[in-house]
Amino acid sequence: MRALAWKELREVLGITAIALACYLALAVNAMGARVFDWVPAMPAGTHGVPFLEANFTWFFTFISVVFAAALGFRQSAWESSRGTFLFLLHRPLRRETIFFVKLATGAGVLLICASLPIVLYGAWAAVPGHHASPFEWSMTASTWRLTFLLPLLYLGAFLSGQRPARWFGTRLLPLVASILCLALLSWVSWWWSVGFPLTLLLYVLLTANVCFVGQSRDYA
Repeated sequence: MRALAWKELREVLGITAIALACYLALAVNAMGARVFDWVPAMPAGTHGVPFLEANFTWFFTFISVVFAAALGFRQSAWESSRGTFLFLLHRPLRRETIFFVKLATGAGVLLICASLPIVLYGAWAAVPGHHASPFEWSMTASTWRLTFLLPLLYLGAFLSGQRPARWFGTRLLPLVASILCLALLSWVSWWWSVGFPLTLLLYVLLTANVCFVGQSRDYA
């Protein structure tokens, strides 16, 4: 299992490096460095309220959505297209265990990378004198909620890449459904009583579907 986890980390290293560069660029510019002002609508931390500025949320959402989808497809569709599933599934592990390790590794990388700009930007905003706006860590709640919902998109992309259906048929349905669920859950008012349990339930259902397809699909 440890070797499998390291193998997954090596294979997503390129995508992860690009995502981290984008996250750090967003955080650095939001903290007032003005290095990436040439990017249209890039937020500048000294000109708006931290985490409540629309441009920061938009950029963070865009980077996170692309990263989650790319990560899911890289770990599933890429393996299928290269034929490496045949070698991978002959390891002395149950198929469910193999796919669970892949999912745990990918979701962990996604959550850690998406959390980094929130922590950096929040730590900067919490220091007095960096900006003229008030700041409380509770202002990061909506961004943390989006981060918590990102694995839905990752699991949907993974399942879409794993399914043997046609790309222009029903194969992308899990990804489309996960995007809709993410959009709806991000606006749920009663988050802890409704949104949080529903999100956990969707995690379980998507993970179970990934393991079911992995167990039943003929990769020959």
